[in-house]
Amino acid sequence: MPSDTENFFESKDNHPWSRIKDRILGSYMTPYSTKIVTKGNPLLFIDAFAGPGKTADGEPGSPLIICQAAEKAAKGRYKAIFVNKDAKYHKELEDILNKANFSRSATPILGDGQILLKSVIPLLNNQSVFLYIDPFGLNCEFSSIEPFLKRDINYSTEILINIHVPILHRLAARDAYYDKDSNKEQIAKWHEKLTRTLGGDYWKEALLSEQNLDTKTREKMVIDGYKKRLSSTGYLKYTGSCPVQASRDSVTKYHMVFASPHPDAMVILNDAMCKAFNEYMNTEETKDTLFSDLPWTTWRDTKDLTELVVQYTIKYPRNSRKDLWVYIVLDHFMHFTHSEYIKAVDTAIKSGKIFCSTPVGSPIRKTKRLNHDCVLEPTQSS
Repeated sequence: MPSDTENFFESKDNHPWSRIKDRILGSYMTPYSTKIVTKGNPLLFIDAFAGPGKTADGEPGSPLIICQAAEKAAKGRYKAIFVNKDAKYHKELEDILNKANFSRSATPILGDGQILLKSVIPLLNNQSVFLYIDPFGLNCEFSSIEPFLKRDINYSTEILINIHVPILHRLAARDAYYDKDSNKEQIAKWHEKLTRTLGGDYWKEALLSEQNLDTKTREKMVIDGYKKRLSSTGYLKYTGSCPVQASRDSVTKYHMVFASPHPDAMVILNDAMCKAFNEYMNTEETKDTLFSDLPWTTWRDTKDLTELVVQYTIKYPRNSRKDLWVYIVLDHFMHFTHSEYIKAVDTAIKSGKIFCSTPVGSPIRKTKRLNHDCVLEPTQSS
């Protein structure tokens, strides 16, 4: 019988929801590579649980997604390390990288991803590091990534990690935990694994609480705690996450979590995650219907965003349009896209509730058209 990993790499049609992860990774790699290479530091990608590179029916996996973007934006100026514990997947990936002529920059390694992460830290100096972690189950302990959170703030580190959600509940074993006849020793071992993986026992409040909390709320509490751990050193201050699931109401398969030192990453990933999630859901919900050709934006209701723009302009007056968006995304991650925000700003200005104080004809605003640097202020009446 094929293993879970073999089934996973057979075809993404068997688990179409996984394409959400691929879309997010693909959407971020090009702008990330394009911008980070301008810093002049060596660019290093690490995919600690890489897989074979593509599915049996030819869909690209994370190694190809990463290399294809890096080749376009930073050809000859990046290195990529792809780790597989499975010799079969290692060989398949090695062949794929050679065939695609990526082998000069990309190195497949047969080994343990966690060991690799720990061993590479002493070798880093000024590299800009992008770390992608997509393990099966909970096979990456927090101690493996914690050293990356303590790098010199003068050098860039970005982390994108997938947390397998169903196993959180299985290892927490809430019902068994309160059953006096359960195997307490086994449950204690499961709980230790959760604590090692998540970097603390904060998960207990969410997953063991006897409060009447729904499943999604418990999961959000855990993921919020994980994001706080990622940003706890003050280095990777900007975090966010996207649920990966088969339908809007179905169980969550993964949470894709990122951590970055720069607000631009958060803004880009806000759009990438919002679009990937909603595009997939729209495709699933409208397939085989008369609405299957309509884009996901058809159903969007963003009237609340205009009011948010007004509220945040009052709360953070005299900020640029770009900076105000950062404040909104911090509090409302994945709720709206940047293009929706631009329209909402225009609507708020036309309503007379806010105005642009940057004079037309000034170096910042040469025409009437607003740009990212234009300063927004609330009107006195608002």
